Amino acid sequence: ALDTFDDRGDAARAERAARHLTGAGVSAVLGPGTAAAALAAGPVYQAADTAMVLISVDDPRLDEAELRTLCVTRGPERSLALPLISYLTSARPVDRTAVIDDRAAGRTGSDLTGALAENPPHRGRTSVHPVPAGSDDFRPAVRAALAARAQAVVFSGTSPERAARCARALAAAGFTGPRLGTWHIMRPAFLREGGTAGEGWLFATPFTDPGSVSRDFVSAHRAAYGLPPGRWSPEAHDAVGLVARALESLGGSAGTGPGAVSRRLFDLTYRGLAKTLRFTGDGTRTLEPGALYFLFRAQGDGFRFLGRYDRVTHRTSSRRTR
Repeated sequence: ALDTFDDRGDAARAERAARHLTGAGVSAVLGPGTAAAALAAGPVYQAADTAMVLISVDDPRLDEAELRTLCVTRGPERSLALPLISYLTSARPVDRTAVIDDRAAGRTGSDLTGALAENPPHRGRTSVHPVPAGSDDFRPAVRAALAARAQAVVFSGTSPERAARCARALAAAGFTGPRLGTWHIMRPAFLREGGTAGEGWLFATPFTDPGSVSRDFVSAHRAAYGLPPGRWSPEAHDAVGLVARALESLGGSAGTGPGAVSRRLFDLTYRGLAKTLRFTGDGTRTLEPGALYFLFRAQGDGFRFLGRYDRVTHRTSSRRTR
């Protein structure tokens, strides 16, 4: 049986939902869908020895909370630089990478900037050019990046509107090399406000393309909801499959306690639609590193899926589709 509770992403409602669901004796919980809600609900699920399976949420504060029953099924945000470094090392090798460090992005942006500075693509050099949180002018940072002879530019921010301003500044300065960002800016506002300046930008994501995973999945989703699957849909499907596999491996009886399920999740290998879910055996309860990230490209009025980051080549990333 499936029980649902809409916490609306609110911390107080998420805590109430956690108390309701644990009181009902559920085997595991999928969600919440925001960091604030997960931080509020996590201690309640831990006290009840119930797995909190997160699909789209990752936040360093959850790691710091040391929640024993937390099961995160997406690639960690702290490793989001990996697909960018890989692309600029293997697919489009460059020796000089510039980071437009948008200080408005807070810890998310500074973590990405730090990772690129510590691990320059292609064993080259990374220069960092900050833009104050209170400034909308990206031209000085762009001029500094080009003065450093950047061959590729990475935008560290999370705002699609600010990314669009950066894209326009790069275009106005005549920069035509690889321009990259992360999934946070993959929004209609980037395409709308960036215009032709945003064309060709690449984005690292912890989610796959919902329309590419399986025709059967897409058809079933349309039949059930009347709409094509949206972002994070395959990952949600895989999370459900992981919990179902845990229950099945424990005998599938009604008497199976949530504690047994929360422990079994980390012992399984589940080959899902989006990726294979397999956790490390070192007690950290984190996914094994590897094929956890993907790349998309801005093209026309949408974002074209390029594939798993470690399989993308210069040719596949440059090819246009109709």
